[in-house]
Amino acid sequence: MTRFNGTRRGLLKAAALLPLASVFGARAQTASSAVPVAESTLAILPGNRGKVVSESLASLSYETGQLADPTFFSPRNRSLIALFRQLNPKGILRIGGNTSDYTVWSEYRGTLPEQKTRKGGPQQPVVLHPESLRELAGFLRETGWSLVFGVNLKIGVPDMAVALGRAVRDAVGDRLLAIQIGNEANNYEKDYDAFDAAWSPNARALQIAGLPLAGPDTGANTDWVAQYIQRHGKGQAFASRHYYRDAAPRGSIGDVLGSDPGMIEHMEVLASLAEAQGLPLRLTEANSYYFGGRDGVSNVFASALWGADFMLAMAQCGVVGIHFHGGTLASVEASLGRDAKSDLSADDIVARRDAVSSRYSAIAGDVALGFQPRPLFHGLVFAQQFAGARLMDARLETAGANVTAYVADRGDQRLVALVNKDMATDVAITVSGMAGYGRGQTRRLHAPSLDSRTGVVFDATTGREGDIAVDASGQARVHVPRSSAALVRFEQHI
Repeated sequence: MTRFNGTRRGLLKAAALLPLASVFGARAQTASSAVPVAESTLAILPGNRGKVVSESLASLSYETGQLADPTFFSPRNRSLIALFRQLNPKGILRIGGNTSDYTVWSEYRGTLPEQKTRKGGPQQPVVLHPESLRELAGFLRETGWSLVFGVNLKIGVPDMAVALGRAVRDAVGDRLLAIQIGNEANNYEKDYDAFDAAWSPNARALQIAGLPLAGPDTGANTDWVAQYIQRHGKGQAFASRHYYRDAAPRGSIGDVLGSDPGMIEHMEVLASLAEAQGLPLRLTEANSYYFGGRDGVSNVFASALWGADFMLAMAQCGVVGIHFHGGTLASVEASLGRDAKSDLSADDIVARRDAVSSRYSAIAGDVALGFQPRPLFHGLVFAQQFAGARLMDARLETAGANVTAYVADRGDQRLVALVNKDMATDVAITVSGMAGYGRGQTRRLHAPSLDSRTGVVFDATTGREGDIAVDASGQARVHVPRSSAALVRFEQHI
């Protein structure tokens, strides 16, 4: 059996994440500005059509411990519901994380062994009550979202897994997409065979109960996912793994704007294996940096550019959904065995909401303070615009800039996304292969600076910068300032 070296979360880091073939050339310097401009080209290749981007591409993940407060995922939490709808009306919520492997179902009447804690993990069990599931069901109805729910593998009690799985299904009905068993078992099982031996009794019991399964919900272990697909692919709802670039202490703006080409390679391998079994592939937990994210990186505008680019790169690999992990600071810190320390001294409500939130969460806030979008949220909205569109092959010449490009067709529309992660260089991109299309309308993702926590905007651009003409040769020219992104929507001539 082929083995993949997938034990590191951050694999290879180079100059830029390049989903399209790139040729590097010289940068140009404008006479009227001190800002260098890279003269780049994007050639759309006719007839080369890729995958359709899933409607559930932009999805979210929260700790099971977040359910300890039944008012969080509740049909009365109107501000959070509004943000979920804004992000994606057809998203999928994953409930799991470290605390799923320390969760006990309050209605289970069997005997439970004492569950040992470990350093860096939850120090107290999460006792889940029926009220939380009832409220969660109402929240899902209001948002239109579906659910992936994780049950406790580590405790080793299949009967409780079934009892909780049935309770979840009874509460949420057909919004339950799948049950996953365990979270990142690579952290406590010595190898895949040990995981499989622990997983299988739970899986058999859940399958007998008629519950849909997915997995293995592992960390960065590509070889585990490959073996899981080969052994258990038939009948699964999807195959899954997680992704973080690196540990939070090693995070930086420069790093998050860099590349991870090894991840692309691994996901292309897994997508191919999954497709052979008729399985979708999901990243059921992902974000910039594990250990809760890096302050000043995961919660600033740089994360929006990273998130938009990462989502579209993964979609091009064949990933159908990415669940960005988040939630309150208290819930994420508890999952890591740490106490939450929030500074609520600021008069500004925006700052206080930010303070009570995990550093990488796309949505900031809590029930008491209300909720607001973080910079990352806007990057996810940017990429979600590709939902339902079929990706196209293209050739990008970057002229040395840290820029990526994605092209997709949806009906009579052509979408062109240009993400300029370069901190110093603007890009002027000549797009060819646009014959038959009229003027394009532009929406731009921008902020005052890469380290901006507020002032992030994804909106339509008016005037010359927003109205992109296609000339007689089928070319269009788009200017993308440094540290920003542009989404151009062209309409076919009728």
